[in-house]
Amino acid sequence: SKPSLSEQAWKTLAPHVSLLDVPQITRQEFLDRQSILAGVLAEAGVDAFIMEPSASSRYYANISSSYDLSERPFLVIIDKDGQFSYLAPKFELARIGGLEMVFKDKRVIEWHEEESPFEALKKSTGYEKVILDEHARYFIATGLQKVSIDVIPATDAIQSIRAVKSDAELAILRGINEFTIELVRSLAKFAKVGLTQGEILEAATSLFDKAGLKGGAWALVLLGDQASNPHGGSFGKILKDHEFVLIDIGSSLHGYGSDVTRTFLPAGSTVSDELWDSWYTVYAAQSAAIALMKVNETCSLVDAASRKVITDSGYGEFYTHRLGHGLGLEVHEHPYLNGANSEKLKANQVVTNEPGIYVTNAQARKIHLDSGFGIRLEDAILVTPDGGIVLTGSRAKSPYEP
Repeated sequence: SKPSLSEQAWKTLAPHVSLLDVPQITRQEFLDRQSILAGVLAEAGVDAFIMEPSASSRYYANISSSYDLSERPFLVIIDKDGQFSYLAPKFELARIGGLEMVFKDKRVIEWHEEESPFEALKKSTGYEKVILDEHARYFIATGLQKVSIDVIPATDAIQSIRAVKSDAELAILRGINEFTIELVRSLAKFAKVGLTQGEILEAATSLFDKAGLKGGAWALVLLGDQASNPHGGSFGKILKDHEFVLIDIGSSLHGYGSDVTRTFLPAGSTVSDELWDSWYTVYAAQSAAIALMKVNETCSLVDAASRKVITDSGYGEFYTHRLGHGLGLEVHEHPYLNGANSEKLKANQVVTNEPGIYVTNAQARKIHLDSGFGIRLEDAILVTPDGGIVLTGSRAKSPYEP
């Protein structure tokens, strides 16, 4: 029988699996993060930073968001002296104690079913003012306030700890993002007219499995006019001639995510001059933004630079979303590159650069095109003093070379 798309693509992709051979974050790096956080808390005059299991607790203590949250608080705490503690229900202590958390020494604050967890925390610590992680649920904030603990939101200084990546984090992000692009290229090499959206999607996710990345993979496959909605919506389409394929895809390695997009043509397929030129307009918008992804540049101005290229080509109204976002333990995290964000970029932040043009069928008729289309190109970019460095190995070269 004829080999499947996944089987064909795997032969091309298999030699790239070694990109994933990157060490995990070391115990020492976790402990260093805790000390850096303690220093920021002391400087802010705050007693402690409080988290629920989330990307933040994974960053500071290797406690991931895969711990299921319930109405019973399990709070991970780092105080201004660098002390690691957690508050947990007494009957859950054995289970929580089995998590692979990282600490120098730990203090466990237990609470019984017949008492308020927040009273137990106040009694044990005497905290007066804390910073609550942005992922924590509302009832955690109100519970702390009820016992006279002043709760303040995460400051810029705290958010930038996670946003600025270490060498070890950059190695992981480079590995997973380069591999993800190679996966898309392997699919593009064997994609052809007549394939269904489902076949391409299934091949995409199965290739991550074959490479040993179980769970955590996601993909958006949009064909032709489906891509006029940036995040899709419809399903079941078959790829026709004169249509682009848009694949937005990612997975994770040691908890760090990839997020890349390519819009390409299968070999032998063609598109109209308008669509061909639009691909290069999006490419030029991406180039303009990469040049500005440098230390101290304002996020909104980077977004504006990419937008100007698309506006000058006459497609400005069809670039309907922000330029990009931070990338790390969360696929979307600080900083956000949009027109409203006056934050300045910092060295060693990793951000996505993903301009696009999206024309619906109804809009296409108004500008004398036969049907709608969508084009997006996305790479993860490292912010440096001299401009952005691509973390995906290399950018797309043409609609036939994603």
